[in-house]
Amino acid sequence: MRAATGFTLFELLVVIAILSVLTGLSVGFLGKTDPRVVANAALGGELRAAQLSARAEGVPTEVLVRPGSEEAPATVQARLLRPVVSFRFEANQAFEDDSLRPTLGGEATRDGRFGHALRIAPGGRDPAVRWRAPQALLDLREGFVVRFDLLRESEGPATLLRLPPGIELTLDSDGKLRARLRMASLGTNENRLVAVAAAQPLPRGRWCTIDLGCDTRRCWLAVDGREVGDAIAEGTPQQEPEATFEFAPADAAFAGVVDELRWFVYQFGSPQQLPIECEVAKPLRFSFDARGEAIDAPTAVFTVREG
Repeated sequence: MRAATGFTLFELLVVIAILSVLTGLSVGFLGKTDPRVVANAALGGELRAAQLSARAEGVPTEVLVRPGSEEAPATVQARLLRPVVSFRFEANQAFEDDSLRPTLGGEATRDGRFGHALRIAPGGRDPAVRWRAPQALLDLREGFVVRFDLLRESEGPATLLRLPPGIELTLDSDGKLRARLRMASLGTNENRLVAVAAAQPLPRGRWCTIDLGCDTRRCWLAVDGREVGDAIAEGTPQQEPEATFEFAPADAAFAGVVDELRWFVYQFGSPQQLPIECEVAKPLRFSFDARGEAIDAPTAVFTVREG
């Protein structure tokens, strides 16, 4: 079993829910006072939620403040990571819906990192994991993270995963991770290929946690929580309405063991409306890195509209 090293996802969601309730109560009590105090309280609640999410899941997060108008209030909104599906490979794993159930290849083994896992050997007829992943289930428009635990047992190039037409992760002949993402530019039909590569090869014979992530501005590779490569990736990953995700496809040999394969997507939470008379001069973006440390921390100056 995985040792408890921090927040579980359930605990994180509970904490964020409590913070939202407390922020709402605070706004209710503060509504009779200075609107700037109310605005700063709402912003503080969203910043805490984003920071907790970054620390719990080990991924970047952000909070946006958008100016309002005479008819509409300014808003503050956090972009957090939401789990879509987790394949743990335990016997009789339960799924909330059959649409989340994969087709498995490979060989079941008890020698996983956290229990049961899949052993993959070259020459198989099917991928280790095949999952029908239509956009209605796995919406990549705001960004994504795919995470898995891997034990590499042999040398040589291989394809680890693909979600056509936009995402592919491979190992080169030296055992270095290489990702290719086909990105669609925002507001246009143009797309371009973005490549990101790790500088060092994956170790053989040792478990690693691997992340491939994209947040519509950059993409990155991480091993055991440490980024090993990144690239500018503005836009959204190209995605078809109907697609099939494959891990360790049979046409690209890989030898090793995989455990706990997970997909997450970035989503904006519900916008928190600030007092209608409260203004901010320009849009603001607060960013946190994978450790929850502030990257961009602009000064938010709220003013109160006369009349």
